[in-house]
Amino acid sequence: MYSENYLCISAELENLPKIRRFIQESAESKEIDADTISDIVLAVDEITTNIIVHGYNGTGGNIEIKMSKEAGRAIIQVSDQAHPFDPTRLPPPDISLPLEERTAGGLGVYIAKNLMDEINYKQSKSGENQLTLIKIINQQTIEEE
Repeated sequence: MYSENYLCISAELENLPKIRRFIQESAESKEIDADTISDIVLAVDEITTNIIVHGYNGTGGNIEIKMSKEAGRAIIQVSDQAHPFDPTRLPPPDISLPLEERTAGGLGVYIAKNLMDEINYKQSKSGENQLTLIKIINQQTIEEE
């Protein structure tokens, strides 16, 4: 069964708790386990924080989030109209360096990539950033299909 939850919200840091709550409640309604929900909430939080802080850079705009569950996967689509940016092409940070030698930034995307099973980016014809985050939630369902 396919069902989708949808949120369109202003890209402001004070809306991050609303985004986290939306993801939490959407995942719970799809009967996703608590550990997986925690991973998804953190990944989406990191991605949307980056959109707000770096994408829109204080200029305002909206973030659209769609969450669905199908074929043993949680699928979260995050869209914005900030300047084009493909986080999947961002190289991983060198976490072996001491903190004082590390370059600032990049950890949020790194965390999201490590929490999710797949992250895909595309830019729509109208210039919208569209990021799809996928988390496998039921390996058995996938193998049966």
